[in-house]
Amino acid sequence: MLYEIEDEAGQINTVKIKPLINKRPERVSPFKEGQTVPSFSLKASSGVWNASLADQFQSRHELSLAELVQKKPLVLSFYCPCWNAYAPKHLRVLQTLNQSIKGLGGELLVLSNEPAPMLQQLADYEDLDFNLAYDRHNQIARSFGVYSDFHPLWERVSGISDDAYIPAVYVINRQRKIVYDFVDENLELAPNARALLTALYVNR
Repeated sequence: MLYEIEDEAGQINTVKIKPLINKRPERVSPFKEGQTVPSFSLKASSGVWNASLADQFQSRHELSLAELVQKKPLVLSFYCPCWNAYAPKHLRVLQTLNQSIKGLGGELLVLSNEPAPMLQQLADYEDLDFNLAYDRHNQIARSFGVYSDFHPLWERVSGISDDAYIPAVYVINRQRKIVYDFVDENLELAPNARALLTALYVNR
């Protein structure tokens, strides 16, 4: 684009200005109900395993998503301790839901950016009885659209100082399709327990 600029002496100069190039990729786009989720695998050493997942890891060192949903639907949540006051509230909601999830034949798995030793401390301190796993380099969160290096949560939510996941909870059926989604980009809400458990019941 060409601009004419007049200097102090009254001289008119023509200046060519190049448009700014937006180098930032598109904003995060969390997965929604109806989408098929990308495959991923978990190592036995990456998490704190309870109930049936612990039994599955006894005979192998790694489990894929296909194996996780082979016999029962999976309730998958993302969690970051850097959500401040929202973090313990989210864990309490999941802990409350877990008994109903197991009663309906589902499995709860929570992915975090915290390494396994820290997750073990968290499970012990909060007395959690569901599965937690370390999402190394945020790979799984990135593939689900709830994390981006270029569109960090701290840019949009005050009080968040670290790169953090967008809070999300999904119910995934045997075909790896999302049948319930909860995404909270503003850290203000909680999952709809009735809708989540209904989706789980229908997809048993």
